[in-house]
Amino acid sequence: MRFTQASSKYGIPKGTLYDNILGKSKRMMVLEEAALDNAEETAVLEFCCDISVSPYNRRTKKSLNAILNFVEKLRRQRDPGFSFTGLSGFRWWWAFCKKHGIVSLYFNDENDNE
Repeated sequence: MRFTQASSKYGIPKGTLYDNILGKSKRMMVLEEAALDNAEETAVLEFCCDISVSPYNRRTKKSLNAILNFVEKLRRQRDPGFSFTGLSGFRWWWAFCKKHGIVSLYFNDENDNE
Protein backbone atom coordinates (compact mmCIF):
# COMPACT_ATOMS: atom_id res chain seq x y z
CA MET A 1 0.00 0.00 0.00
CA ARG A 2 1.29 3.47 -0.84
CA PHE A 3 1.60 6.29 1.69
CA THR A 4 -1.30 8.14 0.05
CA GLN A 5 -3.52 5.08 0.08
CA ALA A 6 -2.76 4.34 3.75
CA SER A 7 -3.26 8.01 4.62
CA SER A 8 -6.72 8.03 3.03
CA LYS A 9 -7.75 4.63 4.37
CA TYR A 10 -6.69 5.22 8.00
CA GLY A 11 -6.98 9.02 8.21
CA ILE A 12 -3.31 9.54 9.09
CA PRO A 13 -1.29 12.38 7.50
CA LYS A 14 1.21 11.16 4.89
CA GLY A 15 4.07 12.93 6.65
CA THR A 16 3.33 11.10 9.89
CA LEU A 17 3.30 7.74 8.13
CA TYR A 18 6.50 8.57 6.30
CA ASP A 19 8.29 9.66 9.47
CA ASN A 20 7.14 6.67 11.50
CA ILE A 21 7.97 4.10 8.85
CA LEU A 22 11.34 5.56 7.88
CA GLY A 23 12.28 6.62 11.39
CA LYS A 24 12.38 10.40 11.61
CA SER A 25 13.89 10.24 15.08
CA LYS A 26 16.66 7.98 13.81
CA ARG A 27 17.40 10.38 10.98
CA MET A 28 18.03 13.16 13.51
CA MET A 29 20.06 10.92 15.82
CA VAL A 30 22.93 11.08 13.32
CA LEU A 31 23.71 14.50 14.82
CA GLU A 32 24.74 12.73 18.00
CA GLU A 33 27.31 10.68 16.09
CA ALA A 34 29.26 13.83 15.22
CA ALA A 35 28.64 15.06 18.78
CA LEU A 36 29.33 18.72 18.10
CA ASP A 37 28.96 21.04 21.06
CA ASN A 38 27.14 24.39 20.75
CA ALA A 39 30.30 26.34 19.96
CA GLU A 40 31.28 23.86 17.24
CA GLU A 41 27.78 23.96 15.70
CA THR A 42 27.98 27.76 15.64
CA ALA A 43 31.41 27.54 14.01
CA VAL A 44 29.99 25.25 11.31
CA LEU A 45 27.09 27.66 10.71
CA GLU A 46 29.48 30.61 10.44
CA PHE A 47 31.70 28.61 8.09
CA CYS A 48 28.95 27.57 5.70
CA CYS A 49 26.32 30.35 6.00
CA ASP A 50 26.24 34.09 6.46
CA ILE A 51 24.22 33.85 9.69
CA SER A 52 24.54 37.53 10.59
CA VAL A 53 22.81 38.56 7.34
CA SER A 54 20.32 35.69 7.05
CA PRO A 55 19.48 34.11 10.41
CA TYR A 56 16.48 32.29 8.87
CA ASN A 57 16.22 30.40 5.58
CA ARG A 58 19.97 30.10 5.48
CA ARG A 59 21.82 29.28 2.31
CA THR A 60 25.26 27.78 2.23
CA LYS A 61 28.32 29.42 0.74
CA LYS A 62 30.41 26.24 0.74
CA SER A 63 30.23 22.85 -0.94
CA LEU A 64 29.20 19.76 1.00
CA ASN A 65 32.76 18.44 0.68
CA ALA A 66 34.21 21.61 2.22
CA ILE A 67 31.66 21.55 5.06
CA LEU A 68 32.30 17.89 5.91
CA ASN A 69 36.07 18.50 5.87
CA PHE A 70 35.56 21.44 8.24
CA VAL A 71 33.45 19.34 10.64
CA GLU A 72 35.98 16.50 10.59
CA LYS A 73 38.76 18.98 11.38
CA LEU A 74 36.75 20.37 14.32
CA ARG A 75 35.98 16.93 15.72
CA ARG A 76 39.53 15.63 15.34
CA GLN A 77 40.64 18.18 17.91
CA ARG A 78 38.82 16.04 20.50
CA ASP A 79 38.84 12.68 18.72
CA PRO A 80 41.78 12.24 16.31
CA GLY A 81 40.17 9.18 14.69
CA PHE A 82 36.87 10.85 13.78
CA SER A 83 35.73 10.76 10.16
CA PHE A 84 32.56 10.46 8.17
CA THR A 85 32.29 7.18 6.29
CA GLY A 86 30.01 6.26 3.43
CA LEU A 87 26.76 8.20 3.54
CA SER A 88 27.18 9.27 7.17
CA GLY A 89 28.41 12.74 6.16
CA PHE A 90 25.46 13.35 3.87
CA ARG A 91 23.03 12.07 6.54
CA TRP A 92 24.65 14.31 9.14
CA TRP A 93 24.36 17.30 6.79
CA TRP A 94 20.68 16.56 6.09
CA ALA A 95 19.90 16.47 9.83
CA PHE A 96 22.04 19.58 10.50
CA CYS A 97 20.11 21.47 7.79
CA LYS A 98 16.79 20.44 9.33
CA LYS A 99 17.92 21.49 12.80
CA HIS A 100 19.28 24.89 11.73
CA GLY A 101 16.89 25.87 8.94
CA ILE A 102 19.40 25.64 6.09
CA VAL A 103 17.42 25.60 2.87
CA SER A 104 20.01 25.13 0.14
CA LEU A 105 23.43 23.70 -0.52
CA TYR A 106 26.00 25.52 -2.61
CA PHE A 107 27.20 23.25 -5.40
CA ASN A 108 30.75 23.35 -6.63
CA ASP A 109 32.84 20.79 -8.42
CA GLU A 110 34.35 17.96 -6.41
CA ASN A 111 37.78 19.63 -6.41
CA ASP A 112 36.57 22.23 -3.88
CA ASN A 113 38.94 21.87 -0.92
CA GLU A 114 38.31 25.11 0.94
